[in-house]
Amino acid sequence: MFALAAWSVGCAPAMPSLAGGRTVPIGRSDLALGGAVRVPTGDLAPEAMGDDADQALRYGAPGGAVPVAFFRYGFGDDADLGVEASGTTLRAMLRGRLRLGGFASLMGAIVPHLGVAHDGSAAVRGGGTLPVVVGFDVLSVLEIWLGVRGAIDHLGGELAGGDTVSLTGVRTGGVVGVAAGFRRLHVLVELGIDHELWLGELAGRSIERNGLALTPGFAVRLRL
Repeated sequence: MFALAAWSVGCAPAMPSLAGGRTVPIGRSDLALGGAVRVPTGDLAPEAMGDDADQALRYGAPGGAVPVAFFRYGFGDDADLGVEASGTTLRAMLRGRLRLGGFASLMGAIVPHLGVAHDGSAAVRGGGTLPVVVGFDVLSVLEIWLGVRGAIDHLGGELAGGDTVSLTGVRTGGVVGVAAGFRRLHVLVELGIDHELWLGELAGRSIERNGLALTPGFAVRLRL
């Protein structure tokens, strides 16, 4: 039963921000390809032995690596729209910025997401993130960003084996990243650290666990 659940929901919900130092300039587009890793710790970490609730949580919010790709378009002097694929999860994003003077900007975003269990079962993942980031763009050569974020993530439905799942995770944490490059091409590297509280049940077994989850990520970005 639980081995089948692991296969059904095993794609890690690793969702980096890869914010960059500013929003995309008006009329320009960003294309990026990279990856991210979710590393759960504490009560969220995989254990060699554990009760059914521990196993259920591990299947609903597992660790692991996923590919990441995003597209963003600057539709205003200080705003952009984008879409991102992270494993089996798709995210939309609307970002805006407030110029702080010099190289600095304050950026905020609305980032809803929707995902599916990768074996085609009826379990789906949905939620959203609200990040606030201070970014620095130094002559389009070096970018630095750091910020905080809050998110909610719910996984619900029926797994391929017939078991029902309902898990809700609340995340609060922060992120720091850097990008370096020249002209159109940059390499982005980031680390996110979030505290997560997960509540719910799988196959009638209750779950209440919390701990830290680390999300290192990287991408190669092309600005067109």
